[in-house]
This record gives sequence, C-alpha cells and structure tokens, in this order.
Amino acid sequence: IKPKYLYVIPTVQNPGGSIMPEENRQELLRLARKFDFPILEDECYADLIWDSKRPTALAGMDDGNRVIHCGSFSKTIAPALRVGYLVADWHLLSQVIAVKNDSGTGALEQMMLAEYCSNHFDGHIDSLSKTLKDKLDTLVEALQVHFGTSAEFELPEGGIFLWISLPEQVDTIRLGQLAAGEGIALNPGPEWSTDQKPASSKLRLCFGHPSKETIEEGVSKLAEICHREFGVPLRGANKIRS
Repeated sequence: IKPKYLYVIPTVQNPGGSIMPEENRQELLRLARKFDFPILEDECYADLIWDSKRPTALAGMDDGNRVIHCGSFSKTIAPALRVGYLVADWHLLSQVIAVKNDSGTGALEQMMLAEYCSNHFDGHIDSLSKTLKDKLDTLVEALQVHFGTSAEFELPEGGIFLWISLPEQVDTIRLGQLAAGEGIALNPGPEWSTDQKPASSKLRLCFGHPSKETIEEGVSKLAEICHREFGVPLRGANKIRS
C-alpha cells in the first residue's frame, strides 16, 4: 500500500500539544523518500511555544522537495484574519494553485499583515505566549481543584488547548451537550479519533479566548455537570460531592 500523502502537525500537535522529536522527523522524511509520498506539514501553532525554542520544520530538513509547508496567522494575530501561506517546490505548488478556488485573499489584509509583522511580530508572539501559558496554568489549577485525580492530562508544550482524560464512565459527547446548554464549550474526544470508543471519555478544552476568571468559573461548573450526570468527580474544592 502506497500512501497518497501524509498530513502532520509536528509542532504543537492538535489536540495533544506535543512536539515531534527531531529523530522522528528524520524518520518521517526517510519514509517519504522510501515510499515516494508528499508530506503536508501544518505549522499553524508552531510560534506558540512556551520556551520559544521552535524546532526546525520538516520543510527545513527536507532535501527531496517532498514537504508542503503551511502556516496561518489566524492563531497568532487574529482569528478573523484568514491569511495563510504555503511553501513548497514549484512542481507541487503549481498543482495547488491550479485548483485554488477561494477567489483570492484580500490584498488589504495581506498588506496590513506584512507591515505589522515586519516590526512587531516577534514582540507580539513573546507577549501572547506568556499570556497563553498563564491561562493554561489557571486551567490546570482549576482542574486540580474541581476534578482532582478524575482529570488526567499531560501539559502541552505550547498552543491553545489541553487534552484531558476523564474516568471511563464519562461520555464526553453527552457531557458536551449538557455543558453547551449551560454556556460551556468543549470538544468531545471522539471528534479527534478514528477509534471512538477509547476516546469517548476524553475531551479538549481551549483556553485561548476566555479570561482566567471565565476559565475558573467554567471548570467549576463543568465539574458540577459531570458529577450530576456521571457521578464523578466525587470530590471538588476540598468538598465531597453528594
């Protein structure tokens, strides 16, 4: 079986927030050479790393012109700014351009973005990353207070979301429906997995937009909803739930 192509988010993977080690990147490129398939590298979160040590992109390690590198400014500048970019060898890029049918990206947005980024992008990213890390710390603390050991997770190395595992009896699709009725948004695990059963008790929480106060209130309310429907968490905010 020969793959048509491989799509990958090597830096701040979605939803886990992990960063692919360099040796894994080299192995991925080796497989692409061996089986002659292109790699679509999505780096839309790569600037949002806590320690600012952005690893070399696959495109920067590729000597066979097999990587199509794409990025976006919607995660780093503004969600409504729908401006992105592709970097690829011309024989690949020319085929993409031939089927591009979005009527073109507005020139004004691109000009404004170019002027802003030339002088302010690095400073903006430093400030934004610190703000996001602060919000993540707030989210983690709120989960520890209100969910305790019922919520398991690994800290992401950057990004705007946290991937969480709850006890097996929790159906996060149902939890998401109940939470939405009370103004809380979450992404159920099955939306992120081809194998839905083991993902049924997992969820993704985004912390990019809400304030720290909203995060704290939302997690507290989510724990109440989860306990009411599934019986967990049994303890929250140093109190046993009845």
